[in-house]
Amino acid sequence: MASKMNDKTTISQQNAKILFTGGGTGGHVYPNLALVPEFEKRGFEIAYAGGEGNTLEKRLARDAGIKYYAVPSIKLVRSMSGAAIKNNLKIPVELNRAVKKAKDVLEQIKPDCVFSKGGFVSLPIVLAASKAHIPIFAHESDYTLGLANKIAKLKGATIFKANPKAKFDGVFVGMPLRENLLRKDKTEAQKTLNINNPFKKPVLLVFGGSSGASAINEAVKKNIKSLTTKYYVLHVTGKNKDEKISASDYRAFEYADDISLFYTACDVILSRAGATSVFEISSIGKRVVFVPLPKGASRGDQIYNADLAKEYGGIVLKQDSSFCDNFVGAIETAMQNPPMKPIKHDSNGKIADVVCDKLRRGEKCKNKKPSPNGLP
Repeated sequence: MASKMNDKTTISQQNAKILFTGGGTGGHVYPNLALVPEFEKRGFEIAYAGGEGNTLEKRLARDAGIKYYAVPSIKLVRSMSGAAIKNNLKIPVELNRAVKKAKDVLEQIKPDCVFSKGGFVSLPIVLAASKAHIPIFAHESDYTLGLANKIAKLKGATIFKANPKAKFDGVFVGMPLRENLLRKDKTEAQKTLNINNPFKKPVLLVFGGSSGASAINEAVKKNIKSLTTKYYVLHVTGKNKDEKISASDYRAFEYADDISLFYTACDVILSRAGATSVFEISSIGKRVVFVPLPKGASRGDQIYNADLAKEYGGIVLKQDSSFCDNFVGAIETAMQNPPMKPIKHDSNGKIADVVCDKLRRGEKCKNKKPSPNGLP
């Protein structure tokens, strides 16, 4: 529900344009799409800029009826392998090319502001908007700023933060959440997913985020007999990560196109601890086990997300040498515990209030200082 606007933010934004950007994974796309209805209610025209090709953000934006603009991007690969070094050496040239394309997109759309959800896909639009002094707003889901949002902050963006304990300066708003994450009829949701569960076993949903998680998939495979003895398992594997498991009371899906179906159909969830997943699952009040990515596999923010989830009733399972052995037991613990409590938010209304207020006052984006590494 949108927060109540004060007099400063009730000024009509009719014909104002907002360009959303972010992509690569669901965590960089779904919060953007969650904000769209709030801005539409306030009279904004909506556009979305993301990566080239058949990207997740392009498919989701088109499905939502939002005009999409493709911009090239290049990702920093945090590795010293030959392939990573070769990729990273291309960044200055490829990023300059991407920023020029982003400039063309901005000149075509003429947005009043840019809203970035971070990630490498967002960076060309953010850099081009900064050069054009277009107001930039960036939302950070995690405990620390990602690289793209660090650069956005240096370029003058207003930073919103989801985690109340985040250690960077910003406006605390929580996580933008999609409407209708739960459907009304659990039986109908299970029927839509073709769940045949005559013994009325609890339904377990396992997923590793929009890209899947190989370690979780492997743990499901190793424990499939124990799992299907107690549960009907819905397993979202990720694209091209199907473990080819053959078992009764088990269904695999590459991707959850409509996560509300899966959330409604299940009784307990095992998930990675991405910030969007933590906030979504807390909001729907489900029993849950979170498996944060180990620090070596990421910058460690899923560990902080899991710590936050634990405060609200989530169970946390470490991905260590005993991970597969502890897998089923952690789910049993979650089943015996109360559902997760909601993490307070109302982000959608708060974010729109701040954006409208800054636009009303005519604020422009001003670079605070040059970006590191000689970026534009």
